[in-house]
Amino acid sequence: MASTSTRPSWYTDEDDTAWSKVKAAFQRDWTQTKHDFGADEPDLNQEVGDTVGQATGNQPIPPGNTKTRPDSENDIYSDDDESAYRYGYAASRHFDGDEEWDDELEENLRSEWRDESDWECSRNAVRRGWCYGKQQGRINQPR
Repeated sequence: MASTSTRPSWYTDEDDTAWSKVKAAFQRDWTQTKHDFGADEPDLNQEVGDTVGQATGNQPIPPGNTKTRPDSENDIYSDDDESAYRYGYAASRHFDGDEEWDDELEENLRSEWRDESDWECSRNAVRRGWCYGKQQGRINQPR
């Protein structure tokens, strides 16, 4: 028997957006927990504070199996990635409001990227720059 769900009158699209963040944060936390207990899962360098920050929208959710934070300062940034970080950061400032990284945004950014052939190599750095810019924007917003 298939279950159906109803939306009460008080339920909004904002509730779905909030749930999506919580779900993604908890999925990353669960992957990290399985790794920590020896399962063949990637080490996401995800801690409880990261999960809470991501679930509340105060911290960006890294893409896929990208680590929440690098293992060392050397992993965070290389001169080779500077243009990708800069591009992602600038894009985060260009697009208004709370626009999230999605397939449409990524396709727009990819089409404007200097060389589509190296997009796959640069994509994660562009997204990190985007997430950092969005996070900074949230921190600097007046309350």
